[in-house]
Amino acid sequence: MKFDKQTIIALAVCMILMLAWPSICRRFGWAPAAQDKVTEETAGQAPAAETENKTADTDAGEKTPENSEKPAAEKAVAEVQSVIPDDCRFGNAYLDMTFSARTGAISKISFTKHGNNARTEPVAINDAGLFELIIARGHVSDITVTRNDDGSIESTRIITLPQGKLLLKQIFTVEKDYIINCSYALTNIGSKPLELNNSVVRGGSMAPWHTFSGDKFRTMSHRLDLMTGDGDLKDIDGDEDAEDYFFADPPMVKWASVSSKYFCSVLKSADGKDFRLWQEKPRKTVTDAREKEFNLLTIGAKLPEMKLQPGSTAEFTFSTYTGPKSGDALGAFAPKGNQVLHLAWGPLNYLARFLMWVLNLLFSICHSYGVSIIILTILVRAAFYPLTSKGNESMRKMQKVQPLFKELKEKYKDDPQLLNQKMTELYRKEGINPLAGCLPILLQIPIFFALYAMLDNAIALRHVSFLWAKNLAAADTVFSIPLGFTLPFANISAIPINPLVLMMTALMVVQQRMTPMSMDPAQKKMMVMMPVIMLLFLYDLPSGLTLYWTVSNIFSIIQLWLQQKRNRALQAAGNGQGK
Repeated sequence: MKFDKQTIIALAVCMILMLAWPSICRRFGWAPAAQDKVTEETAGQAPAAETENKTADTDAGEKTPENSEKPAAEKAVAEVQSVIPDDCRFGNAYLDMTFSARTGAISKISFTKHGNNARTEPVAINDAGLFELIIARGHVSDITVTRNDDGSIESTRIITLPQGKLLLKQIFTVEKDYIINCSYALTNIGSKPLELNNSVVRGGSMAPWHTFSGDKFRTMSHRLDLMTGDGDLKDIDGDEDAEDYFFADPPMVKWASVSSKYFCSVLKSADGKDFRLWQEKPRKTVTDAREKEFNLLTIGAKLPEMKLQPGSTAEFTFSTYTGPKSGDALGAFAPKGNQVLHLAWGPLNYLARFLMWVLNLLFSICHSYGVSIIILTILVRAAFYPLTSKGNESMRKMQKVQPLFKELKEKYKDDPQLLNQKMTELYRKEGINPLAGCLPILLQIPIFFALYAMLDNAIALRHVSFLWAKNLAAADTVFSIPLGFTLPFANISAIPINPLVLMMTALMVVQQRMTPMSMDPAQKKMMVMMPVIMLLFLYDLPSGLTLYWTVSNIFSIIQLWLQQKRNRALQAAGNGQGK
């Protein structure tokens, strides 16, 4: 490698960019985030003596902007008795939940098997409001909360409405893993018929993953998914503008979901009946440590109109899967529920899911995700071995006939048509396929992107260690070198040392020097700079990805060495026969 003036300048620019990269990440919101805080886009919090129940006519199907034309009585919250039972906790080995007697909802959900980025406490969804029944204005009294022997929570309350009284009974149960149920019984205990319109069951909220986990922000995966009553699947980016996110006519759905990168909350009716989707409008927002705002997505079920005669009862049950995105678990919970597992776009999503299935299968055999990634890499590269070998051989032949190409170009430079004809004849004579060198790379690009998406979105790799890497979903930093000063333009005081990325870059250089290249000097210089550029932009890549790339480079180097050894043997045999 020749270090001329242009190369030295390029290296210097790359080093400056590498030092400034953490600051650039923070500028665009890619750095680790701390605990989020929720801000209301609507009015402030209600006092403690009132519930958080708002009327359900904030439905997205209403035409009135910001619901400004609704009667004040419908906007008001219900009054609650002054003495309210304490919150209580319940759950299973996977979920630790807090039930709020004041709202009649699950207010906090902690995932005991998944810690935050600092590993100091479980990841938790605060202000969840799960299964809250939003009903018309009324006075709430006689709240009772009972913990049953089976671990379920039973709550009752009397709601006094202008037309009469309702007795609301809720029973919260937890099934295996991450399935939560809530049954409702609404009884008219007054002397007159009661009509209930615009009632809503809240079905879960979801913020972007990094805002409540503290993980580094890489890719935004924050979506609303649903399956209509006709079986159509729809998904909408949670970052879309309100006019693209909300439905003008809320659809009837079999299930609906809000999801982040790793977690989701899927709502369905326990009896399998379709329900009308409700979306909280306007959306609340969450802010991360850099005060950058993101939408908080909240869905629910708008209940059909009910007319209760005195003494009659209306009963219904809703269920949610609130937990990590597992294709098998989601598919078992709801029809086509595994579609919530967004790994990549278009056909690549199916390829990424297949690769995830293979990875999980390998893990079930060897019980190590690091080893599983290595085996998966070898399997992928072995599948492309014949094609890659032909590509390398074609590039070797192209390099061999470069002097002849130069002669043809010089000889027929004034006749491009004849030049192309002569070059085609030379290709045919030497048995060269011009596309053979590019085809393996082109075919491997979809595989690489699918692997990238799969490894970047696999929650199973999070906080899983392998060799010196403490977290396969984060960079494998072993230590940082203090600079002794802080760069004012980048706010950097230490340089992290990530061995896998450095190994990957070094192996790229070795592979590049072993690979036959038939390029002009300018192109070769660009190729020489490529490892440095990739080191800059991929320096903090998750170690699961760099492990894949490092093993892939080792495989390529071994393949090139074997081919070169074979070619030398064939050449020596040919020379011997020639003598």
